[in-house]
Amino acid sequence: MKRIPLRAIVPLGLAVALTVGPLGAPATAQATVPITLTGASATSPSADVTIAGRAVTITAPGTYEISGTLNDGYLNVDTAASGAVNLILNGAAISNSSNAPLQVADADEVVITLAAGTTSRLSDATRYVYPDPNTDEPDAALFSKSDLRINGSGALIVQGNAYDGIVSKDGLIIESGTITVNAVDDGIRGKDFLDINGGTIDVTAGGDGIKSTDSDVDRGRLTITNGSVRVNAGDDAIKGENTVAISGGTVTVTNSFEAIESRQITISGGTVNVTARDDAINAVEDGYGDFDVAPNAFVRFTGGTTLVNSSIDGIDSNGSVTFAAGTVVVSGPATGSPGEGAIDSNGPVYFNGGTVLGAGSTSMAVLSLPPTSGQGWVAPQLSSSQPAGTLLHLVSGGQVLVSYRAPKNFREVVFSSNRIQHGQTYEVYVGGSLTGTTTGGMATTGGSIAGANRLMTVVAGQYRGGLVGWPPGGPGWPPPPTPTPTTPPPPNPTTPPPNPTTPPPSTRGCTATYSVTNQWQGGFQGEVQVTAGSSPITGWRVTWTFANGQTITQAWNATISASGSAVTATNVSFNGSLGAGGRTTFGFLGSWNGSNTTPTLTCTAT
Repeated sequence: MKRIPLRAIVPLGLAVALTVGPLGAPATAQATVPITLTGASATSPSADVTIAGRAVTITAPGTYEISGTLNDGYLNVDTAASGAVNLILNGAAISNSSNAPLQVADADEVVITLAAGTTSRLSDATRYVYPDPNTDEPDAALFSKSDLRINGSGALIVQGNAYDGIVSKDGLIIESGTITVNAVDDGIRGKDFLDINGGTIDVTAGGDGIKSTDSDVDRGRLTITNGSVRVNAGDDAIKGENTVAISGGTVTVTNSFEAIESRQITISGGTVNVTARDDAINAVEDGYGDFDVAPNAFVRFTGGTTLVNSSIDGIDSNGSVTFAAGTVVVSGPATGSPGEGAIDSNGPVYFNGGTVLGAGSTSMAVLSLPPTSGQGWVAPQLSSSQPAGTLLHLVSGGQVLVSYRAPKNFREVVFSSNRIQHGQTYEVYVGGSLTGTTTGGMATTGGSIAGANRLMTVVAGQYRGGLVGWPPGGPGWPPPPTPTPTTPPPPNPTTPPPNPTTPPPSTRGCTATYSVTNQWQGGFQGEVQVTAGSSPITGWRVTWTFANGQTITQAWNATISASGSAVTATNVSFNGSLGAGGRTTFGFLGSWNGSNTTPTLTCTAT
């Protein structure tokens, strides 16, 4: 496949003017070729358009205007000649019951222009018929093996009944137009890159919404610089294999598993409003574990307004998170494990600028606390969960600095702005009133504590949460072993020592107790306490059998192996030796479905 850079090609009326000569001499005009779809076939005066029944093939570069309706057929671009193919869709409607209605098999590049005042429609098969078992393309209603650009002021409706809606196996640029995609699998996919520079785009997808999939270092990017993008996705909504960069426009994710995912995510402008059933904004790098610090992964906010609503983590980075400018408001998990929060980061979190508010069952699930050398931050932890609709105020010297009306339950809040000074004490109130507009429930003006209840004070730059002791690798990990009783003092010299030939009685052994310390839909956190018997032990092994198919996915303070439903846990180096009556604990994360009954444990001293 030939590759040349995508370049601007602007159809002027029904022709493209080619200007040559240093003085701008009169150009040779390239006539626009009409292709009229007639229902069961098509007509065209050009020898560069091959028509065989319901199959229409363009075999040379040029500008072609397509109008009319083609039922159960397709339009194909297949040319080895150099030069761009310009397709003007002028109210064209093409459907296909066995394949893709609009295909690009070969071309330097293809530009699709949506004619003003018209709506074109593409609808593919519910089940594709391929010529042989080794063929699996096309796999989208609008499918291109070449670079693809879409512009114009008209509208395009794409129905992907079997697979994807719009796909380019090279790069894809959307400059303008009103584009509506409804696809069984992915909505819009540009392999090398997907750049959205304008237009109004509405995607409903059973799989991912919009994505770029190439893993090469200089590709796999997804950028949004302008326009309006709305996505409802069954899986990830906005996904770039390497980078996602949003610098303008309006981006709305109404439903997704994860709303924005990439190795590197930068939001520098525009308005972003995303909702996710799992993590909303997720930076992840291949080759690193859940709790490893990924060196090249990051989420950065350098401008714009970002609103987040997540069921698990609001902002999750396996690397770092940086707030430098803009406004970010996160409504994170209402409930969950200590490892889930409004802001979750394996690496450092930097508050360097902007206005940030995050609320959830945990505000910051971090392995190290944010530094106090940058912009001030404060993280009050309330004594109990507050219900949706609660109005919370952060106050200094009687002045309300920020107010937050929570859209769902929360217990912790983190707030950072240039109005917060590290080391200063702030008061937290609930109740009172709030007038005026809010951004994601947050307002920096209009809050009043008249009639409110003062809950607590909090010092900026201090936070007792994070992942202290959780998970392995967090600060304070591993926890020190449970202290064992000190060795008793030597017997009184006047008391004769015991007869060395008569060993003292020994009841070497241990017991173990099991508890579920936290539980959420599909997952839970368990803890087992091991207690030595009346004599010291040098090691222990705990066994049990899950009765409901539970599985363990992560463990600490013990080595755990499983065979089916049977589980064996043995001590690690620092917690095997216990004095008489000494105790230690180990914990784990697990999954469950339906029931999560407590098993019976057996403890054996070694």
